[in-house]
Amino acid sequence: MAKRIITELPSDISQTMKDIGKNVTKHRQKVGSNYKTFAVNHNINNMTLWRIENGEDYRMSSFLEVLNAIGISPKDFFKSIK
Repeated sequence: MAKRIITELPSDISQTMKDIGKNVTKHRQKVGSNYKTFAVNHNINNMTLWRIENGEDYRMSSFLEVLNAIGISPKDFFKSIK
């Protein structure tokens, strides 16, 4: 299997991605499970969820699936992101 190439993001974008990841983690924890259990229960790849929560690059569709599983709209999610 080919190794995934990770493109380095500009520092301001990287920081925003990390802030988004922390916010995803916070909301996921409110529904009361660790990331692996949450991923299994919601049919989400656990590595994808890990990448999102750690501020790595990911597909927008994966991010929206996670928000849907958490039960929060993108509009409400981004209220706390600056």
